[in-house]
Amino acid sequence: MKKRLSISLTVIIITSIVICGLFTTISFRQSYYADTENNIKKNGDYIMNYILPDFLESGNKENLDNFAKSTNVRMTIINSQGEVTYESVQGLGGLENHKNRPEIIGALSGNQTTEVRFSNTIKDEMIYVATPYFDENNSVVAVLRISMPVNAMDDAMFEMINNIIFVILTTILATTLLINYFINRELKPLEDASIFAREIASGKYGQQLTMIREDQIGELVESLNQMSVQLNNSFTEMNQKNAELTSILSNMNHGVIAIDKKNRIVHLNEAARKVLRIPLKEAVIGQNILEVYRESFIMELMTYLENDACEKTSFESRIHSNQVLRVYINQIEENNSINGHIIIFEDITLLKNLEKMRRDFVANVSHELKTPITTIKGFIETIQVNQITDPQTLERFYSIIYEESDRLSRLVSDILVLSQLENKGGFDRKFELLRTDTEIMQIFDILKLSAEDKAMELALNCEKSIELEFVADEFRQMMINLIDNAIKYSDPGQRVEVTLSADDEAVVIQVRDHGYGIPEKDVDRIFERFYRVDKSRSKEKGGTGLGLAIVKHIVHNNRGTIVVSSQVGEGTEFKITLPKFKDQ
Repeated sequence: MKKRLSISLTVIIITSIVICGLFTTISFRQSYYADTENNIKKNGDYIMNYILPDFLESGNKENLDNFAKSTNVRMTIINSQGEVTYESVQGLGGLENHKNRPEIIGALSGNQTTEVRFSNTIKDEMIYVATPYFDENNSVVAVLRISMPVNAMDDAMFEMINNIIFVILTTILATTLLINYFINRELKPLEDASIFAREIASGKYGQQLTMIREDQIGELVESLNQMSVQLNNSFTEMNQKNAELTSILSNMNHGVIAIDKKNRIVHLNEAARKVLRIPLKEAVIGQNILEVYRESFIMELMTYLENDACEKTSFESRIHSNQVLRVYINQIEENNSINGHIIIFEDITLLKNLEKMRRDFVANVSHELKTPITTIKGFIETIQVNQITDPQTLERFYSIIYEESDRLSRLVSDILVLSQLENKGGFDRKFELLRTDTEIMQIFDILKLSAEDKAMELALNCEKSIELEFVADEFRQMMINLIDNAIKYSDPGQRVEVTLSADDEAVVIQVRDHGYGIPEKDVDRIFERFYRVDKSRSKEKGGTGLGLAIVKHIVHNNRGTIVVSSQVGEGTEFKITLPKFKDQ
């Protein structure tokens, strides 16, 4: 307000002063021109009466020259034909006929004429006063033209304008200082009261403003002081209760939404925003919950909210197509009327998924264990019931029983390994600084017989020795599973390549085969437990369906990533990226 008032008054005063200065300058210029013209006319009257008749009669120029020198004006005498008969300025040579000059035309017509124009002879802007000279017959026989350069007036005008500008600037400066002084003095108490009110509005309660005045501003200050004390007491109590409630709601894992009887949101915590995917910065308080969230879940919720007879209720619902919530609804009652509802969301998606995973795992384990157990039991019963004694038949049966028991042993072993990996905090993990190239070569030695049975070549591509901080058993388990799978699911005579590379932070391991490949629809599922791309072929190769699940858990437990690229008939590549050191 103070700034706006100061600017407004200053602009008004400056504008007024400038207008007055311009008006004064213009008036002075006009007055100066008029005075100059009158002086020229007076000089012209003197010459016409006392000097010109003698010149026209005798041709004597002496009096004209003396007058021109004494008055510092230019005099020109032109006859009725426009010819110059006298010129007071020396050195102009022969002058052209002046009959067509505007002031001469006016004078020859019998009128004293004033003209301001540029002189081609003098090369300057001049003021001309041309006066006709009449004979006894009242005919114009000559014209006396007296002129003066306009710039002769400029010096006086320039000095006057400088004085006016100085006065204007001095007046503006003094006026501005005085305006600011008086405005500051009068508005300072009001400004202090305004700042005090803003501090109260911003939450700084309990402060007091000291100002002794017996006017309306003093009454305003006293009212603000009383309001500050009352608000401080009220908000201290309210903030304490709100802090307790906010702390409780913010630290809840469950989403909480409070709505009024018109379904407008009164409060919601961060957990509720997360469940409904409402950005933290989005202002939703006061909006209808149907406007904030528009999925079908809300419509299901509305059916329960409209049932006022039900004080408490709960139900399960699916949200975002893959999230399951258990919803609790309680009524908010005040003065024996329902003023809204409290809605609590409990995300039970993980619980549901764990239950499903447990059921699937139990079913898969039961199925996988049942097959070898049934086979072993069946052959033993066959031997016992039929009392088979034929050595060849017994050898074949024992061979089958051995293979199934071996598969059963591998399956149980893989289940135990997978269980340990999923509960990595449940056993000690001893990290070592491994030389990956040496470890790979040792794994090649372990799988050498399997590769030679299929006439396959195992190749390691590594430019230099690469060290990796890792659990040795986990690294060997991971690489044996990948390389063994590459051997099993490739035709004889193919090549399995392991490529090692590293930078300052990570080690990259690539296992490439040229085998059967994985169909695109199965690539995303190969890390699931007991999932097999070709079940008949996998069982024939002796796979348990847990190898790649074990690889995935080892990689993820060590903060790594694994990527699969495969094309049917051309082979598969597993690319694993691991931090070089466990603390990276």
